[in-house]
Amino acid sequence: MRKVLIASLLALPLLFVAFPSAFAHNETQVGNIKIVGGWGIEPPLVGQLNTIDLEVTQVSDGKPVTNAFAFANVTVKKGGVTKSLDLEPTEEPGVYHASIIPTQLGQYAVVISGTIANQEINSQIEIEDAQDSKTLNFPASAGGNDQGLPKDFVDQLRSNLNDLTARVEDSKSSAQNAQLAVQEAVKTTDELKSVADRAYLIGIVGVGVGVAGIAIAAVALSRRS
Repeated sequence: MRKVLIASLLALPLLFVAFPSAFAHNETQVGNIKIVGGWGIEPPLVGQLNTIDLEVTQVSDGKPVTNAFAFANVTVKKGGVTKSLDLEPTEEPGVYHASIIPTQLGQYAVVISGTIANQEINSQIEIEDAQDSKTLNFPASAGGNDQGLPKDFVDQLRSNLNDLTARVEDSKSSAQNAQLAVQEAVKTTDELKSVADRAYLIGIVGVGVGVAGIAIAAVALSRRS
């Protein structure tokens, strides 16, 4: 019996480690309805996919409430900004969750309004503060990389971006050169057209002069006769 008691006492702290989320959730109670809410993964980290979980039970007998949010609206609030939550039932009766990615540090709140099991609800549950993911990074990223990415990967990515930038610049230069070539071709075509117009005009004048000479010669011959 003493061994069993000692083993139980030693195992007791493990319960708090194994089930931390149960102690981080808050609850609200209205009439015969109790709602317990919190994050699905705790601590919640900014930029990481998470869920907001709500458990709805009856106070009188502790039974779960199914289809609890058929006539109730649930939103998550951060400061003055709100977002509607699309809660879905889980495999556990009376437990619902909605996926969300927290994007700011600090405290969030879940606002519930409507009717649950014929009970009017207008309550708010404050849930745990969202934390910076860097507080859990291990080991520390090399080169002060805030996202915790390997330095080799970052260097390779930077090299690829530089190469892509160089190719874009080359393409831009080629396009500019092509545009200049087109402009030169247009200019040359205009010049050739102008030369052709002048040659045509000179030819017309030459023909006119030739015709006039022939006419003068004919008149001279006729007079001599």
